[in-house]
Amino acid sequence: MTDSSYRPDQKALDTALRLIPAPVAIVGARKGEVMGGLTAAWVTRVSIEPALLLVSIGHERFTYELMQESDHFTVSILAEGQVPEARLFGLKSQRDVDKWAEVDHELLGEGIPALKQCTARFLCRVQGVFQTGDHDCFVGEILLAEEIDGAPALLMRGGDYTPGDDEINN
Repeated sequence: MTDSSYRPDQKALDTALRLIPAPVAIVGARKGEVMGGLTAAWVTRVSIEPALLLVSIGHERFTYELMQESDHFTVSILAEGQVPEARLFGLKSQRDVDKWAEVDHELLGEGIPALKQCTARFLCRVQGVFQTGDHDCFVGEILLAEEIDGAPALLMRGGDYTPGDDEINN
C-alpha cells in the first residue's frame, strides 16, 4: 500500500531525476508556413513493431502549439559537440528568434525541419497524444530513420548539456 500524501523532497527529487541518462534531441514541427523546434531530453523508443518514438513537450513551449495541430514531427539526435545547438533550441523561443535560420537544416516529408548535421534523425507521423502533468507525450510512427554522422549522442547532464557549467546550472 502506498501513501498518496507522500511527496519527495523537491531538491532530492531534482537531483535524482537528473541522473537518468537521456539523449538530447531537437524536435521539429511545422504548421502551415510556421516552423518551430525545441530541445528535448525526454525522447524514447516505445515500440519495435511498429517503430514508435515518444517525445514529451511542455505546454508553454511555442513548438507545443505547432505539435498540437501537426500530423508529423522530426527528431534530430544531437552529437556531443552540438551544445550550441542544444542551447539555441533550448534557451530561446521561436516567438523571439527564427532558430531554423541559424542552423543548417533540411525539410523532411512534407516540409518538417530537421538538423542537417546530427548523430541521427527521424521523421515521425503522430499516432497518439496523451497528457502527463505539465507535458504532453506525442507518440510518432517512424517513417524515416537516418544515421547521419554516428557520433556519440549528447547527453543531458544536470541542468545543462555539459558537466560543471555553472552559468546554466545555477
